[in-house]
Amino acid sequence: MTLPAAQRRIVLAGRPSGVPREDDFRMETAEVPRPGPGEVLVRTVDLSLDPYVRGTLTGRDLGHPPIAPGDLVPGRAIARVVDSGAWVVAETGWQEYAAVPSAALSPLSVPQGVPRTAVLGALGTPGLTAYSTVTRMLRPAAGDTVVVSSATGGVGGVAGQLAALAGARAVAIAGGPEKCRIAVEHFGYAAAVDRHDPRWTEALAAACPDGVDGYLHMGGGAVLDAVMALVAPGGRVVLCGLPENSNEVGTPAVLPAGLLMRTRAIVYGFVVYDHEDLRPRFLHEVGGLLAEGRLRLLEDVHEGLESAPAAFRGLMSGANLGKTVVRVAHE
Repeated sequence: MTLPAAQRRIVLAGRPSGVPREDDFRMETAEVPRPGPGEVLVRTVDLSLDPYVRGTLTGRDLGHPPIAPGDLVPGRAIARVVDSGAWVVAETGWQEYAAVPSAALSPLSVPQGVPRTAVLGALGTPGLTAYSTVTRMLRPAAGDTVVVSSATGGVGGVAGQLAALAGARAVAIAGGPEKCRIAVEHFGYAAAVDRHDPRWTEALAAACPDGVDGYLHMGGGAVLDAVMALVAPGGRVVLCGLPENSNEVGTPAVLPAGLLMRTRAIVYGFVVYDHEDLRPRFLHEVGGLLAEGRLRLLEDVHEGLESAPAAFRGLMSGANLGKTVVRVAHE
């Protein structure tokens, strides 16, 4: 492979206030990095955009160090090793080429017939998040009602399907009629509620006539309030994402202590890094479901590295449909 004289990279221009804007990031031209001892040079092909990046901008993410203005924005990607052409998964950041420790590379592996980008979504951290919350915390039984907010995103789309496969009645909370349609028609939710509808809380109550046995929360405080009001005795609630906290806007979500006492509901705080022990089982089971066509994917694909800031803003404002991926290079 002939290397270019320079590459493009995206750095943090300034600390965001609220939902990140495109001008919070800056495109730079830099030299293609030279790998040092124990490193290899990789070319970024498919870049994953994930909500954890917002936490790195404020120093709140538990698994990644904070970044400052001028620093490369972090990110995981499917890449190709320049010397060998091997497909790998690597922490490249938002740039076209990266020098990565060879020990930190993972060979790209997906079941036959499954697109490679599944390793960034359903077979990656979003999928492990969905699998862990559903199997370890929500534990749906046949006939349960399980509600999922942000129901058509990278985590929600997988979680809703896993709950339904376990025999539960999965109910989606999504933003807008199109997302509600996709939740039902593509992901197989039994019902979907549009949180932008002025009467959405009434629609949610109608969709959950016997209460909510399990709830995966990745929405705002108003969504949490509405679902908690419907929690059934012994219900399980997983706090997986708090967008208002991440974006540092609005009033932080709170839990109703009296209701929790009355219902004896269990609330879990979820951090995906605590559940790495499930990864082998997760890859086997979810990989099998994908290969069999029993679990469906949905990706929100953007073209070119330059599209990453706008795509990230869309992700953090809830405008994405499915797992957000930036195609940095065509292979």
